[in-house]
Amino acid sequence: MKQQIFVDDAHEYDYEILNNIHVLYYSNGAEWINHKKGMVAMSIKDDGNGLDIFFEELGRIDYSEAERLFILLKLINQPAKYEIGTKTLI
Repeated sequence: MKQQIFVDDAHEYDYEILNNIHVLYYSNGAEWINHKKGMVAMSIKDDGNGLDIFFEELGRIDYSEAERLFILLKLINQPAKYEIGTKTLI
């Protein structure tokens, strides 16, 4: 069953797990051009020993792909809690 992913309150992606493959799809929202809507944006296969990451293009990733990678990795590692803090210097 696909789950909706919201970024800054906009439904931008759909997510599902198929046979240990985490799949992120472009939503059918207005922010995507027609040939992207509903298509796979990125996927990650978890074989138990590591992760295989599948992008649209190989090599260097742009900021949009980095955001998609962040979303998928966060969904795969849900129990973890990350915080960024600052220290006040005396």
